[in-house]
Amino acid sequence: MKQTIHILTLIAAFLTYSSCGQPVVANEVDSIKISAKSEEYLLDGLLLKKSNDQKKKPVVIFLVGSGNSSHRTNYKDFAQFFLEKTFLENGFAVAYFDKRGLGKSQGTWHETTFEQRALDAKNVALEIQKSAFIDVNKVFLIGHSQGGWIVQIALSQFPEVFAGGVSMAGATFGVKKQLINDYQSDFICKKGFDEREALDKATRKVNRDLFIVSLLGRKGNWKQLKLIKNFEPEPYLKRINKPLLFMLAENDELVNSTWAIDELKRLFPNNLPLAFEVYLAPGQSHSFKVAPKCDRERLSDIYYSENTNQKLFSWISKQAGIN
Repeated sequence: MKQTIHILTLIAAFLTYSSCGQPVVANEVDSIKISAKSEEYLLDGLLLKKSNDQKKKPVVIFLVGSGNSSHRTNYKDFAQFFLEKTFLENGFAVAYFDKRGLGKSQGTWHETTFEQRALDAKNVALEIQKSAFIDVNKVFLIGHSQGGWIVQIALSQFPEVFAGGVSMAGATFGVKKQLINDYQSDFICKKGFDEREALDKATRKVNRDLFIVSLLGRKGNWKQLKLIKNFEPEPYLKRINKPLLFMLAENDELVNSTWAIDELKRLFPNNLPLAFEVYLAPGQSHSFKVAPKCDRERLSDIYYSENTNQKLFSWISKQAGIN
């Protein structure tokens, strides 16, 4: 079971690395505390904007990945680089909120389904829309890793709230296949297995672990996996009619970009919906740093990709009618 815990927390662990001192927005920013009710819980959040700027502005809401991830801890540098550094400086507001049970948010994150996480995002968005300086028609979601699945659900279920979204290193296939993907990468990188042997071994281990979790998953990561183990994004993807950018990384060990693109081709054999776009970040890792596969130890010394940052900003700006 140690490996089961490992695969649920690995995504968050990747993002503990710093952005190596690259410049971020450090002053002239208003930090506005927000509190949104979702079901019976109050969620704690933060809304950022440039000081002395009260013009109506679009907003991006960030959705973190798996486990006890937070914009305040393991996503701090990632969020500063991909959100604050560009969006705040160019007329956007940026919003964060903690999962249920993290920070000052009420509830329990590992007892929260993906659909409830999407509901939380919707209710945070509705609270943000009350701010006089927010353009209620230009609310966008950006989700990383597991957060990419949440973006897909939210755009499908709440198209009246969100103008579009970005799935950054988010899978287009289900939880079970993503866990197999993760294990396979471990067997290749750490054990030196070939791709076929690693896939077979990974599939057996995931089948075993999911069976055990279905019997014993009572708390923490185990309880979360028990809740989400059967999740498949297919029905949500097929209902989305809002703009959605899939940002995939060529060297992502956790979300195989080839698998993700092949799954989209399977779901939409006659062409992707016009609202969808796929961006493949060349030579980049799960956290969008330029790095080869099986090179996790050096990620702390590698910058986030400026090209991917610019693609993210330009795509959302286009959807918001800014360029």
